[in-house]
Amino acid sequence: MRQTTHGVVTRVFPLTDYNYRPRAEAEASSLAGQPATKAPAFHKLSSKFFGAETSRDYVAELLFFILITGIAAWPVVSMLIAVIRMIRNY
Repeated sequence: MRQTTHGVVTRVFPLTDYNYRPRAEAEASSLAGQPATKAPAFHKLSSKFFGAETSRDYVAELLFFILITGIAAWPVVSMLIAVIRMIRNY
């Protein structure tokens, strides 16, 4: 940082080379010397990986999700009933 005569602090950033242009003969390749291949899309990779496991675990996870949702919703429903009763008696 540099301080000017008026007491204002200015920041000095290093100069960058903004005119960089890659050469036309530069090719994308892997480190092993083989040409780089395009990676498969993520959704295809995940559907292959999780394809077999999804059908087995789906029912168990669905039931567990319903159980947890019911337990979490129970106090909220109870609170709403109590508020409605309070408003009616007011």
